[in-house]
Amino acid sequence: MPVPSLPGPLPGQIDVWLGFLADVPATLDTAYERLLDAGERLRHQRYKVEGARREYLVGRAMVRTVLSRYAPTAPADWRFEANQYGRPAIVGAAPGLVFNLSHTRGLAALAVSRDCDLGIDVERADRPSATHDLAGRYFSPTEAEFVRAGGAMLAERFFAVWTLKEAYIKARGMGLALPLDGFSYDLAGTEPTITFHDSCPDDPARWRFWRGGVSGTHRLALAVSPGAAGADVQFRRIVPLTGFDESLTPAPVTLDAPAGGRTA
Repeated sequence: MPVPSLPGPLPGQIDVWLGFLADVPATLDTAYERLLDAGERLRHQRYKVEGARREYLVGRAMVRTVLSRYAPTAPADWRFEANQYGRPAIVGAAPGLVFNLSHTRGLAALAVSRDCDLGIDVERADRPSATHDLAGRYFSPTEAEFVRAGGAMLAERFFAVWTLKEAYIKARGMGLALPLDGFSYDLAGTEPTITFHDSCPDDPARWRFWRGGVSGTHRLALAVSPGAAGADVQFRRIVPLTGFDESLTPAPVTLDAPAGGRTA
């Protein structure tokens, strides 16, 4: 069995692992498929769009190989059990270790921590979407107003709110069983804050959030509870089953239009 190569994550530490598909040669796909259990293989086969099919495969390979850095379990031996909303959790190994996976076109992103509720979402901010209409349909009124007032930054504001909302509902482990307009984000400060409405009761004091850019087009958000002030978030860019592993520093993404830019 493999020996863990990392001592953590310690409580309050979040490790984010990024697998950019452009870094991953197709010659690794067969080795990745060998790591999957029967259910994962079936789901992989059901993907009809090749890009999404590969994102799923790389993501599952990341989950299995990265978790083996934290516990003496071989990548193919990890077992997972989904809750009633479909969120998987580790079964029978590494007590307290938690993870959450997200993938979008060109990137799989995995967050790992310990003894907390944890959610991650990643999106491409340049993909076509009816951001103006979607904000009105799924966001709270204050969030929709914030997005629509973005002018040239409308898409950036939309994906900032969208990734944060997805990260929160994933951290709760309930997905879209939670109403997306049942809570609101305020992105005016240095760190996002949240307010809950009657349709989604929760305690905002127990949550902390992070958002930023991990490539020129990919936007990522994290939600964690309990969220300690100054929580340590570390980012690494990897290719599973290879020696490629390097630190990555995310870029802050401004949500304000540049001086002289177009306004709504």
